[in-house]
Amino acid sequence: MAKLLATLCGLVFAGLTWANSLSQIVPFRVGMEPLLSWFSGEFSSKEQAGFDPRFTSAELRLTEIWPTYKGYRWVYAEQFLSERSVRPFRQRIYRFSPGTDGRILMAEMTMPRATDFAGAWHDPALLDSLTPQQLSLRQGCEIWLTRGLTGEYSGRSEVGRCATNFGGAITLVQYIWIGPNSVRLLDRGYDSQGLPKWGSPGEGYVYMRRSKVRGQ
Repeated sequence: MAKLLATLCGLVFAGLTWANSLSQIVPFRVGMEPLLSWFSGEFSSKEQAGFDPRFTSAELRLTEIWPTYKGYRWVYAEQFLSERSVRPFRQRIYRFSPGTDGRILMAEMTMPRATDFAGAWHDPALLDSLTPQQLSLRQGCEIWLTRGLTGEYSGRSEVGRCATNFGGAITLVQYIWIGPNSVRLLDRGYDSQGLPKWGSPGEGYVYMRRSKVRGQ
C-alpha cells in the first residue's frame, strides 16, 4: 500500500498546478460564502466541447436544499449529457461544513434510488421524501476547499483513500475548482499498481455558468 500511495502521489501531482493556489489561503466571509452562492445554478461544458473534441457537451445543475439542517449546508448536484437531460449520469448531495482553519469541508453523499430524484434541481418537491439520514457518506472522498489569492476555491480528495470499482480502477482522485462563473471537475481512476485507468482529459471538464449568481 505504501508503494501504491507513493506512485499515486507522483502521478497525480505531475503537471497539475493547483497546489500552489491551495498554499495561499485567503480568509472568507462568515457562513461559507461566497462559496455556496457560487456552487449553485446552471452550468454547461458546451463551450469547451465546441473547441475541444476530447470533451462532450454536458450540464451541471446545483441547488441548495435543507437550509441550515444541523449546521451544515447541503447542495443537490445533477450531471447529464446536454442531449439526454432526462437521464443524469451522476447525482450527488454534497454536505459543506466550516473548518477551524478557514477551509471548508465538502463531503460527498449518495442517495438510495437516485433515479427517483432525477430533475430535482428544477422540481425540489421530488426531494420531499428524502432525508439526510438516508444518505451514505463516501468515506475517504471528502475534499477540503481552500480559497486562493485569485479568489477561486479549490481542493482534491486525499490520494489513495477514495475507493472505486469502476473501469478497472480501485482508487479515485477527485479535483474541483469553484469560481463565480465556473466549476471545473477532474476525476482520475488508478489501478492497484498506481497506473491510470481512466479520467477526464486535459485539465478536466469546465462547466460555465448559464445563470447569474444569487444576489447579483
